[in-house]
Amino acid sequence: TKSNVFDKLLGDKNNHGHFFVPENVYIIGTMNDIDRSVESMDFAFRRRFTWAEVKASDTVDMLYPSTNENGESTGLESKELADEAKRRMENLNNAISEIGGLNEAYHIGASYFLKLKNYDGDFGCLWEYHIKGILQEYLRGNPNGKLDDLKAAYDREEKNKDGE
Repeated sequence: TKSNVFDKLLGDKNNHGHFFVPENVYIIGTMNDIDRSVESMDFAFRRRFTWAEVKASDTVDMLYPSTNENGESTGLESKELADEAKRRMENLNNAISEIGGLNEAYHIGASYFLKLKNYDGDFGCLWEYHIKGILQEYLRGNPNGKLDDLKAAYDREEKNKDGE
C-alpha cells in the first residue's frame, strides 16, 4: 500500500503501491505437466497466462549445428552426431509411448541430447548420467524389464532397405 515509482508512472494520486510488467517484457516459464507436486500452482498459471505446448518432437532442430545471432555455435558439433541423436531420441520416445500409462508428456526432448557435448558424443554416458534416472522415475511401479526395453530402443541400429 506504500507509494512507489509505478504509482507515479500511472498517475495514481492514491498511492496504491502498483506493480506492472511492461509490454516489452516477456516472462517465459517452463512446466512439466507430469509433475503433480505443483498441480494447484499449474492450474492457477494456466488460467492467467498464455500457454504454448512444446513437444519433444518440436525440439529436434536444436540438435543441429548452427550459429545464433551473437555468432556463438549452438547445437551439436556435427550433422552426423545430430542425426544419430535424433534417431535415438525418436526410437526412445516411440518406445516410451508403447508403455501403458506413458504418453508424449513423458518423451525425452533434445535438451537432454545436447548434453552429448559434455561427453564427446558418448551416448552411453548420456544414458547413464541423464536419461536412465528420469526413465526409472517414469517407470516406478511398472513391471521389471521396461527399462531394458527402453535401453534397447535407445541403442537400436536402423536397418537398411534390405532389413540388414
